[in-house]
Amino acid sequence: MLTALGAAVIAAVASLVGVTLGALVEPLKLNAARRVKQRQERADRCGAFIEAAARARQHLVSYNVIHRLRELGESTEADVEREAGYEDSYFTVRAEMRSLYGLLVMSGPDELVEAARNVRQQDMDLHDVRHELDEDRKFDRRFLPAAVRTAVVALDRAIEEFALVARKHTS
Repeated sequence: MLTALGAAVIAAVASLVGVTLGALVEPLKLNAARRVKQRQERADRCGAFIEAAARARQHLVSYNVIHRLRELGESTEADVEREAGYEDSYFTVRAEMRSLYGLLVMSGPDELVEAARNVRQQDMDLHDVRHELDEDRKFDRRFLPAAVRTAVVALDRAIEEFALVARKHTS
């Protein structure tokens, strides 16, 4: 009889300890799961922001090529339509970047927001020089005008810096 009572007491104490530990550990598990979800959301936003910035860059470079052709009188009617398409596509991607930037501002951290702000500024700088022509007024598809090339390199560098900061805050 004493053995059965002893086993029941041990089972009750073990059950109580298990419930107490569960009650203490459960908030820690929920907090860890929340942090993992938050990190994943940040990683998704950063990835989408990088993709949008790269698409914006490509649309502006393509726009510049078509624009230079048109200015030299070497474009066709299809090129005029493509120019308008690149411009529309650019503004669509730019709106996407603006939305993603707002989400990054909302969720932080500040270092990531500052890197994203730099990407947006470099994008704006490239947008400002999208109408630049070749210095010698001779079109060569292999080379961009100096101002456009400089802006493209700066945007590429800003995207890379943003990616490094994003990796630090999402790994």
